[in-house]
Amino acid sequence: MSFSAQAADERCTVSFDAAQMDVCTGKVSVAHPALEPLANLKGLADSPLRLIKFAGPITDADRAIVEASGAQILGYAPDYAYIVRLDPRSAKPVRWSPRVVWTGPFLPAFKVDINIANELTHGTLVREGGIEELAISLHPSASRAALEQRVNAAPGLSAVRTVTAGGDTRLLARFDAKQLATSVAALAADPDVAAIGFQWKARLLNSQAGWLHQSNVSSPSPLRPLFDRGLYGCGQTVGVLDSGLHIAHCSFNDATQPPPVSACKSGASCPPVAAPNNSARKVTAYYKWSDLAGTAPADNHGHGTHVAGSIAGQNPANAVDCANFTTPGGNTDLDGTAPGAKIVMQESGANLAYLNSHGGNPYHAADMAYTNGARLHSNSWGEGCVNSWGMCVSSCSVTYDAQARAADSVARDRDDLVVLYAAGNDATACSNGNNVGSPGNAKNVITVGATLRGASANGMASFSSRGPTNDSRTKPDVTAQGDNIVSADRNACGTLSMSGTSMATPTAAGLAALVRDYLARGFYPTGQKVAANAIANPSGALIKAILISGASTMTGTGASTSPGQSQGWGRIHLDNSLYFNGDASRLYIHDAPTGLATGGVDTHTITVVAGQPLNIALTWTDVAAAIGANPALVNALRLEVVAPNGDVWTQKLPSGVNVNNANPTQSITTTNYDNRNNVHRISFANPTAGTYTARVVGINVPTGPQKYGLAATGNFTVGGANGFTLAASPSTVNVCAGSNASFTIGAERSGTFASPVALSVAGVPGSATRTFSPASVVPASPAANSTLTIGNTAGVASGSYSLVVTGTSTSPAMTRTAGATLNVTSGVTAAGSLSAPANGATGQSTTPALSWAAISGASSYRVQIATDAAFTNLVVNQTVTGTSFTPSTALANNTPYFWRVNGINGCGEGAKSDAFGFTTVPVAANFCRTPNLAIPDNNTTGATDSQTVGAAGTLSNLRLSFNVTHTYMGDLTLILTKGTTSVTLLQRPGNASNSGTSGCGGDNANVIADNAATQTLESNCTNATPAYTTGASYKPNNPFTPFVGQSLAGTWSLRAIDSAGSDVGTLVQWCLLPTL
Repeated sequence: MSFSAQAADERCTVSFDAAQMDVCTGKVSVAHPALEPLANLKGLADSPLRLIKFAGPITDADRAIVEASGAQILGYAPDYAYIVRLDPRSAKPVRWSPRVVWTGPFLPAFKVDINIANELTHGTLVREGGIEELAISLHPSASRAALEQRVNAAPGLSAVRTVTAGGDTRLLARFDAKQLATSVAALAADPDVAAIGFQWKARLLNSQAGWLHQSNVSSPSPLRPLFDRGLYGCGQTVGVLDSGLHIAHCSFNDATQPPPVSACKSGASCPPVAAPNNSARKVTAYYKWSDLAGTAPADNHGHGTHVAGSIAGQNPANAVDCANFTTPGGNTDLDGTAPGAKIVMQESGANLAYLNSHGGNPYHAADMAYTNGARLHSNSWGEGCVNSWGMCVSSCSVTYDAQARAADSVARDRDDLVVLYAAGNDATACSNGNNVGSPGNAKNVITVGATLRGASANGMASFSSRGPTNDSRTKPDVTAQGDNIVSADRNACGTLSMSGTSMATPTAAGLAALVRDYLARGFYPTGQKVAANAIANPSGALIKAILISGASTMTGTGASTSPGQSQGWGRIHLDNSLYFNGDASRLYIHDAPTGLATGGVDTHTITVVAGQPLNIALTWTDVAAAIGANPALVNALRLEVVAPNGDVWTQKLPSGVNVNNANPTQSITTTNYDNRNNVHRISFANPTAGTYTARVVGINVPTGPQKYGLAATGNFTVGGANGFTLAASPSTVNVCAGSNASFTIGAERSGTFASPVALSVAGVPGSATRTFSPASVVPASPAANSTLTIGNTAGVASGSYSLVVTGTSTSPAMTRTAGATLNVTSGVTAAGSLSAPANGATGQSTTPALSWAAISGASSYRVQIATDAAFTNLVVNQTVTGTSFTPSTALANNTPYFWRVNGINGCGEGAKSDAFGFTTVPVAANFCRTPNLAIPDNNTTGATDSQTVGAAGTLSNLRLSFNVTHTYMGDLTLILTKGTTSVTLLQRPGNASNSGTSGCGGDNANVIADNAATQTLESNCTNATPAYTTGASYKPNNPFTPFVGQSLAGTWSLRAIDSAGSDVGTLVQWCLLPTL
């Protein structure tokens, strides 16, 4: 097995964006002098946050050594290193391993985003980018509450809210730019902090798809081969996170079957829709996560309506036939690329409030859509180095940040989900390239660039962001038309033209839905619909491989090379990607059921007939990287294609690859292997006839096994698809030392394969024995099974062992592998220790985030919550795999609870931890002040009244009542403040500076300001006494959402300002009306 061309450097180097270390020499380089104190090895000798670095690719045996030392593996660091939590005194056994080249502290400088270093160097990035908050990522088991307290005590920092999804937690904090270096130094030194970066604002990315992307044939009439075979996307559901949806538009409306609506402003804490309405014509579930009033679906921009129309819009005047599959409908500008598909819509508003204000994130949004049946998730938004004025932010880099990590995590956790992101529209503003935004720079998503429209689609849109990523990976992945695209407008049945990768991405999402439809309806492998061949749950990696395998190389303006940093692997072309009966080009696919460990190999053999191009694409859904890791690849696979003459073709990167020289190539040389991309494609424009073998090799799989998707297109015989697959069930077995472990190994044939397959297994630990019964099988459908028994485990050390089962056929020559995991423990686990909430904590949320330290030898954990210390009245008794848990059902308010945790492994349930107690927050009271405070006339300072709230609790919503006597409400402004957060709730209603009128001349107001109100303080002020209906609720000028996620406790102030002469008034009373 050969490594990359940089193998010598990789042996010694640990590399993150802002700091790199050569462990062989001890030299550390940082991006700014302010980071040098954070790279002092001597000062970190006792740090529990450690690195264990290996000499080369990490094997399962290496991982077992680390776990046996008691280390908690937190993540992977490039290259060949684990980030762990470990008492330095316990590291000696690890250091003795001959495979370990270095152990030592994880440098705080590794945690710092390169853009922070750029700001410290140039001092312009924060101002130009409009950045207000830091994103502070926590390590697993860290106490969120304790860190929040430390953040608030740090210089220049004020915690705003937390974002938790997919096992990752981020704390967002406002910062003082003058104290940035000091603040970052304090955070980076904290062992609970995993990474620190800027919180960028998300932006919507707007600047004849049917025939173009199905066949690329428009003359003499448009050719739509998928529609011609009844493939309209029926049965597929696409999640869409965007501004919202004008649901009354004819492309979506359904008066008799409306979708259930979940209205929530709590970001990643928002619950799923309990039950989607799958009988709805188009929209099966609707999430109202915006700041818009009420609970009805809305779109205050039109972007989301346009995007949804491009995916699955369908005018009922020419209805799609999802019963008999006779017609796709009208093929008009009102019809999407998958007109038979349905939508789960997630409304975030024109300002993307869910992402920018409420604490939402990519993981939560995609996961909620998945829960409601979506298996594709389309995102026409992103963050990047262009500010809200359309200017490129100087000294800015798009990094692998928390948003990219979240997108990678949900794709990994939801293996059959296809996640798509727009590349961005920053190529014109930031013309030096490297401007694909985040999360579009994530590894596991399909990143979509924009071509010109229709017949001009051989050229790239000038605005479409170009790659590579800052670690030299190729992005975008594919392209679709995105220039002057006509789709649904926010009216009854009209259309609108928009441009942007925002338009290309939904086009690609609809096309991916057609590919899923093709597989679900059983068109593979025969090219004809055979129900028995249906593939109901293909992996996201397989869909990506199919699209990339058949993508067409663009040769027009701005396209550059393929693969390359403008068009990626080319424009989506489904007739190239898919096989239909009678086509010259066929399709072979493999969705690896178990995956590969380091050193594992799968082989796939096809027999090629000359005359058609041959493309073989490999993709895999990688483990999410540590934030700032450079390169971001964790599990490295490689595609090797052996030609009939014996040449071995692999994907390469340029020698000295960097962001200005990163285009992948292919060759038969044995240097410069691609160790950055999790997409590999080998292509032959004019292949020699004969047998080709595609080998998928596990190069470095520190967190495995690694599954993958493989797709090949070309003129190969049906016999090329004959073969078999192996699968182990269950994939993981936990045993107590001395007990046997049993796996069922299934060998399933494809095509007419009928040869015997001999079985063997590697990776069995120590003196343990292995037996197959029978020792060989003839693959069948359904699978022929053999039982693998691992015995004599009494002397096996506790640890996790990855097994690789190999099936070998000699005639024809073919091997397949399947991965399995054997966890051996010598006894039940010891009692663990609880982290948060602390024992005796009060004022806790009714859905508290419980966390505890990892327990050595545990494969899972039992969490119990009870109302009594004896745990006789359990309200929660649940098994989880991680070290944190949040109840899905709210606990009672103002109630004492007790909780404990124990580890579980193959020997059974371990000792219970000591119990901790906590009390939930009381039902929120109202906090009122009656100052009867005079408001000075025509005075910009105004009058301020303050109150200090001692009650604990985290705000999930806030309303404010106020009683003001004033003889001209149009003069008055009210501002609510806590700490550094201020919201202007009333701003001179009806005044000429706001709305072009002479102002509201009404007297007095005794009302409630409420984000959810339908009437507004601005528009519903009347020239009467009183100016508003007494006691009624009105929407404030600006929502109170910046306070959501903050603590209720603290000092609150209300400032009243009179901005014109003559009329005067008094602040009689004001009340905070919180929801916790």
